[in-house]
Amino acid sequence: MRLRKKKISRSFGGDLFIFLMLAGGAVFFALPLVYIVSQAFKPFNEFFLFPPQFFVRNPTLQNSQDLFVLMGESWIPISSYFFNSVYIVTVGLLGNVIFGSLAAYALSIHEFPGKKTFNQIIILSLMFPMVVVAIPSYYIIASFGWIDTYYAIIIPAFGNSLGLYLMKSFMDSMVHDEYIEAARIDGASELRIYWQIV
Repeated sequence: MRLRKKKISRSFGGDLFIFLMLAGGAVFFALPLVYIVSQAFKPFNEFFLFPPQFFVRNPTLQNSQDLFVLMGESWIPISSYFFNSVYIVTVGLLGNVIFGSLAAYALSIHEFPGKKTFNQIIILSLMFPMVVVAIPSYYIIASFGWIDTYYAIIIPAFGNSLGLYLMKSFMDSMVHDEYIEAARIDGASELRIYWQIV
């Protein structure tokens, strides 16, 4: 029995209606971003106008200049904030990619006892928001003596289960067993299979 492809028969009016609905939704969801950008360029006296104005009347960059002056006079310069953000994100991301891909490789390619249980634990851990595990995480970090250090933010990012889950899903769907078997027959080590093939 042949399976027939179903053709979508929509008129130009139907396509136009769907486009207008999606465009209206896009504009609606973009309004907060437009409002935030508009607020950044407002002079101080426009913040207190009644009724409030959505768009800025007299745009200025004085707010940004005042921010840099204010942060320059404080105990912590603004460059420190930028450095902390870039450093924590870069190291945390690299650690998550390295450790997550190694764990995903083991869970996706190899067979071992308890593999299904580990997969279920990873999926279950995705259901808990960070707020739920904040207090236990704080106690663990405090027991290591990492309070007020970079480790308190970077090390937990290494074990982020979302990155592990996404990499494992990718390896399950895109890396075929034939490639792995061919590499093993050619004498490739596990590290070489992980690094060059997977």
